[in-house]
Amino acid sequence: MRPVPRLVKPAPFSYTDALREVILDLRETLEELRYVEMERVLLSITRARQQSQHGVYASCLPLRFKDGERETVVGRRRYRMPVIHHEEREILYVLYFMLPRFHVEQDYREKLATIIHELYHISPLMNGDIRRFPGKNYAHGHSREVYHAAMRKLADRYLAQSPRAHAWEFLHTPFAELLARPGGVTGRSVPRPRPELVETLPAPPRGKRPGKAR
Repeated sequence: MRPVPRLVKPAPFSYTDALREVILDLRETLEELRYVEMERVLLSITRARQQSQHGVYASCLPLRFKDGERETVVGRRRYRMPVIHHEEREILYVLYFMLPRFHVEQDYREKLATIIHELYHISPLMNGDIRRFPGKNYAHGHSREVYHAAMRKLADRYLAQSPRAHAWEFLHTPFAELLARPGGVTGRSVPRPRPELVETLPAPPRGKRPGKAR
């Protein structure tokens, strides 16, 4: 009697692994991104409503405060960022991609611009802080619109220079079709790390109440 062949279950498509391949090619092509050490960056997918009026497509979470400090004081409270390790390396940034919104609501070029947008937030010092621009709006500089317009230009340069730039099949494919494939879609999902309250500092001593003017 012949043995019954065992059915091999198709492996799911890893969205985060595929994004990592795109990012590695972006780094290779664009000099502006070559400082990014992907060994210090985790990619994560998170669920998001497909349609929303002001939806976020992706975000960059730094795991250090200003100048790469692990602790900061806000008011009278001292906070500390947790330390995360992956494959024996300390992680300094987590890039979150909101699915299906990131995939469904943007065209191919805009997906690339969004990936570059989040990568460019990483500090050139790779110290766990974000890239800081002068002024009050330090995350995006003069305006978010001007910032993202610059990211679109980088995406256009990437599309013109890399032989692989137009060939990321999963970014061209409708998300419903990816889900319908054997094995479906999977990817790394990282719980969002949050600063820990370390201590509440004592209130400063009160000064003497000023006397009445005579």
